[in-house]
Formats: sequence, structure tokens, C-alpha cells
Amino acid sequence: VLRCLSLALLCAQSFDFGVEATTDEVRRGLSWSDGEISASTEVYAGIAGLDASLRIAALRKSDRHANADVVADLGIGKDWSVSGFTLRTEAIGHVFGGADTRMNYGELGLGARYSIGPLQVGANAFYAPSQDAIGGDNLYLRANALAGIPAFPVSVSASVGYTTGDADNPLRAARLRPAGDYTDWKLGLEYNQFPFTVGLDYVGTDIDTSRASVSPFADLRHAGDRVVGRVRLSF
Repeated sequence: VLRCLSLALLCAQSFDFGVEATTDEVRRGLSWSDGEISASTEVYAGIAGLDASLRIAALRKSDRHANADVVADLGIGKDWSVSGFTLRTEAIGHVFGGADTRMNYGELGLGARYSIGPLQVGANAFYAPSQDAIGGDNLYLRANALAGIPAFPVSVSASVGYTTGDADNPLRAARLRPAGDYTDWKLGLEYNQFPFTVGLDYVGTDIDTSRASVSPFADLRHAGDRVVGRVRLSF
């Protein structure tokens, strides 16, 4: 991933950069920033249909990631047009800085989306092969919809996801599945007036956050419902 990313950045035909502040760095319904305010920066580069991305986000000594201070998400992907559908293949590496132990892991993604006027619907699957850092393998399935409001720079979105996998090490597996397989959801409202984007999301999971866990990575305190606000500045 790092080699392909470097190549794409050097030969980029398109380039986008942005910074964002959020009340909580939430992914798949789980807080990655210990339930605290986070900031991130990201860059995208494209060349001949291939795209590379780098996103760096503050994790605030996250219990889920062994007290990591920061995560860098490095991705390389490609979109394919097939009979009106856009298919996407990608590889993503998650590299954690400041963690007490090695927490890095990678995953592969496959997705499809279709647009009907202002409405876009899609589905994705992300698979992380068995790795020590996540205590086994992990599969995430997601369906989503996005709709723009005509004549207004506002869009609404909704998604539902399901996480499952096999656990070789239950303590480590609780990092991405705090209490086993679970479902997550998100409802969002976004205002986009370049260069600013303001968003408000309601996110949640069906995880029983009242139960106890022996895993130091489960972080059940930050696996429940919440409202997340975010502001982005694009360049």
C-alpha cells in the first residue's frame, strides 16, 4: 500500500486536501478517540483511474487501540464502470502511532453504487484477513443511501452495517467486535458550501454496553448511541 500510495502522489493528475474537526472519531459505530473531540487531515490523489489516500486522525490515547495517539489510514483503490453501476476495489492499511503494542492491520474492500437522479445507493464489504493485531479476521458489510436536496447544498444519508468474524484471540478480537458480532447504523445531515462542510450524524449499535468485558480493547463505554458533529475545510 505504501509503495502504491507514494507512486500515485508523485504522478497525481488530481489532488484534494482537507482538514476536519469532529466531536468523536466514530467508525462502524465505535469510537476510536475514546469518546473525545478529534481532528484529522486527509489528502487524495488520482492518476489514470487509480486513487490514493492518506488520512491522519487523533485518537486521544484510545483504549480500543492500546493508548494510541494517532492513526494513519493509507488507501489505494480503483473505480470500475459496469452497466450503470460503479464498482470499487481497494486496499487499506491502518497504522497506529504511540500504541503500547503493535496494533497495525490491513483490510480489503469491494463495493458497488448506483445513482438515480439525486439519490445514490450502495453496498460495501470490507475484509481484514486473520491478523494478530485484531485477534483473527474481521468482515464488515454495509448498505447505504445518499440523497441531495434539489436547489439546496444539503444532503441526507443513512447506512446500516454488520460486523462479524472468527476470533483466534478473543481479547484482541474485542477491539473491532467489543461483544461479538453486532449491527451499527447512521443517519446524517450535511451542509456543503465549498470550502466548508458541516455535518451532524446520529450513530448507534446494538451492542449491550452494560455488560462487562475482560478485554482491555473492548471499550464498551464508547460503543453506544451518540450524536456526532463535524466541520470540514477543503482546499
